[in-house]
Amino acid sequence: MVWKDEHMIDTLAAAYAETGDFDSAIRYAEQALAVKGISPESAKAFREHLMWF
Repeated sequence: MVWKDEHMIDTLAAAYAETGDFDSAIRYAEQALAVKGISPESAKAFREHLMWF
């Protein structure tokens, strides 16, 4: 399954981080960054989120 909404994927990553599953949080944060057509602003925000994990 390929997800195309980078904001929803980033939200999922944050949820995993909140529960302490940092491996999954990182995996989904990286997936959010890999979505085609991501805006530079979103990419910057997602990279910052990834640093929190």
